[in-house]
Amino acid sequence: MLDQSVTQSFPPLPPPVLGPRYKLHISAEDLTKNRASRKDVIKFALIQQAAQCTLGYLMADDTELFLSPEYAVAVWAQRLRYSGLLISRRMVFAGLGLPSFAGGTKGFERAAPAALLQRVSSLAGNATEGPSLSEIYVVPYTAMELLLAKSVYWIIGPLFQYIAAMVLADTFQYFTHRAFHVNKWLYKHIHSMHHDIYVPFAYGAFYNHPLETIPIDGIGFPYCLYLAGLDNRQAAFFGAIWTFKTVVDHCGYDFPYNPCNIVCPNSVLFHDLHHQTWGMKYNFSVYGAFWDWIMGTRWSPHNSKAQEKYRKGKATAEAAAARARSRDQTSKPAGEIVGKSIVVRM
Repeated sequence: MLDQSVTQSFPPLPPPVLGPRYKLHISAEDLTKNRASRKDVIKFALIQQAAQCTLGYLMADDTELFLSPEYAVAVWAQRLRYSGLLISRRMVFAGLGLPSFAGGTKGFERAAPAALLQRVSSLAGNATEGPSLSEIYVVPYTAMELLLAKSVYWIIGPLFQYIAAMVLADTFQYFTHRAFHVNKWLYKHIHSMHHDIYVPFAYGAFYNHPLETIPIDGIGFPYCLYLAGLDNRQAAFFGAIWTFKTVVDHCGYDFPYNPCNIVCPNSVLFHDLHHQTWGMKYNFSVYGAFWDWIMGTRWSPHNSKAQEKYRKGKATAEAAAARARSRDQTSKPAGEIVGKSIVVRM
């Protein structure tokens, strides 16, 4: 006879459909370790997202103007030409006689102030004086100037901004996250809520206490992006990347070719270790792992001791689940309804 039981303490989970071989934890661990129900996690995740959207709307700069890419490229071309002229003149003064890459200086003295100093209100069409945009483009640029200007505007500038944002945000996250673990009161009353999930799953990434969500994710994180010089569009894009990595790190699957591994090797395993009872004092970083490496709190998930603890955790969870099923099968008559569950013998 085949016994199939559904118990009140350990309801069955559906079999994993997204590559079971990439799943970090077995079902028994999910059943015996997590202390937060999926319903509560979804509820608090939705509340957190609503709070962050509201704060983002209230904190956004609604007076910010987005200039046309053509104008921004022209400004950078003027800056590069001016820099080239300065370098050329300094080299000549030093006796080196290095020619400037700029395409001549004719008209530069008139056009440069127009491009660099014209008021933003003039660009918005609110000014009655000052040169028009067509007049700003009078000075011809060399192909090199335009190429460099477009590279700075579209690639080099944003790249440095995003790197600065990542460093600032990860620095802020590391030290605040670590403080929530070091301070017993903060952990007990606030951060422990997130660690009710020992076996992470995707939307569990946003299962946080409001007193953690609002100051860290709602205020501190946007301010880091502001310090990095990101405008509203760049901040929205960076926030989307941040959210993607946070969800992936909690998804419970270590899929190959994970793009998050570019900035943090073994990204999912790295954070999963932090969620284990024996790993909470390690791996506090969210983006990269440089602060954990500097501060001595990095623990590789591939370390032999870590792997041994993972094996023991799985064995303990399997034994606990087996004992629970055995108790339910031996103590309940066939067909008896137990709360919301029923034990069925076939």
